[in-house]
Amino acid sequence: MTTPHPPTEDPDDHAPLLRYPLRWRPAVGRPGAHPGAGRGGQDLFRGLVPLMADADPRRIDIRASLKDPFEGIHVRAFAPRRALTVTAMVDLSASMGFGTLLDEAARLVAALAASSVASGDAFGLIAADTAFRADLFIPPTRRRGIPDEVRTLLAEAGAHGAGTGGLLEATAHLPRSRSLVVLVSDFLMPDDGIVALLDALARHDVLPVVLHDSRAEGDLPRFGLMELHDAETGGRRLVVLRPALRARWQAAARARRQALDQIFLSRGLSAFHLTDRFDAHALLDFLLHR
Repeated sequence: MTTPHPPTEDPDDHAPLLRYPLRWRPAVGRPGAHPGAGRGGQDLFRGLVPLMADADPRRIDIRASLKDPFEGIHVRAFAPRRALTVTAMVDLSASMGFGTLLDEAARLVAALAASSVASGDAFGLIAADTAFRADLFIPPTRRRGIPDEVRTLLAEAGAHGAGTGGLLEATAHLPRSRSLVVLVSDFLMPDDGIVALLDALARHDVLPVVLHDSRAEGDLPRFGLMELHDAETGGRRLVVLRPALRARWQAAARARRQALDQIFLSRGLSAFHLTDRFDAHALLDFLLHR
């Protein structure tokens, strides 16, 4: 009698929920987990203000008022807590099909969807290659099954587009109110295209996630033969690996990463760099300190 193998455990089952503190306060929206703008009921204590600034005698703080040497009347001011929309915008151009980039992007987006729903936020998915991918568009939703849905959609979508022009087109499908937009791409596109995309997203809180594959950035043997394949153009080339070429390759990868960070910094943004495998704990730490 054979003993059945236990089911393979998905590491994402134990991934932490991602918290994403905001650097701004949502002004509109349903009640949620994030400190909002304006005044609220008994949600988040903001401090004491004069009665004339917030004329609600139900919130008078008697102790603070009695301690005021100028005999002012003080009331407790509160801020509301609001929900927001989190949108993952995913690049599906052909270069994203290298190695496991798209699989790791799918894992990241699924974790983000799970965390959004658990926080009471809405989650939406937008994908594009040379054009906006209407077949993968998911408007903001709070459905419990959305994490598995987006992971399956992205894993099965494939990355085949010969360009990223659709990302700019896709910005028209984002929510009208300010939201958190997680831009997932390898960013193998011209710098002016990245700048134009970031400018189109300027009214939102944007988190760029840059995907890297260490093999594509020079983590290769010192010697050997290797066939290069340009996923965007379909071109192929046979190269002889040697230490000097490997070193130049790695230096070019480092320079490209620094150039990307400078572009993001010029727009007041910082990027999360994901190399080879999605690490939910690393992303959580980044979000808490961004």
